[in-house]
Amino acid sequence: MYLITTISLFVLSMLGFTSATPIVRKSLNPKFLQARSPLATAAFASDWPTNVIMLGGSQSYGLYIPVDGTWYDFENIQCLGLPAYAIGDCNDITVDNIGVVAGNGPCSFVGNAGWAGTLQGNAGEGYYTVGPPQTIIRGKCGNLT
Repeated sequence: MYLITTISLFVLSMLGFTSATPIVRKSLNPKFLQARSPLATAAFASDWPTNVIMLGGSQSYGLYIPVDGTWYDFENIQCLGLPAYAIGDCNDITVDNIGVVAGNGPCSFVGNAGWAGTLQGNAGEGYYTVGPPQTIIRGKCGNLT
């Protein structure tokens, strides 16, 4: 009887102790856990010049398109993928959302499965859905005449 009482008191005291000291879990990478709208380049700014961000799955891809009204093939443009921190061609990723950083629009894009769109890039616009998800193969920013 004494043993059962001792074990019971020990268990109860441990329960009281553990409930008084909660475990705090921190994110593995809090820098990249940001709301997706409005559009911001904070995650890319120090490492990679970015005025267009494309989202595909859990990755964000930052790229820079010169704001000169010229069409650029994405096979000639490199993207930085986060959080993997991988650099690769922009024409071999499948994206489902795309956004233009404020002050860099309007920008037009063409996908490999028929999607085409023009994004104004106004402040607070956020991301636009690319449907169905596909590879963006060309784009231009600036004067759209």
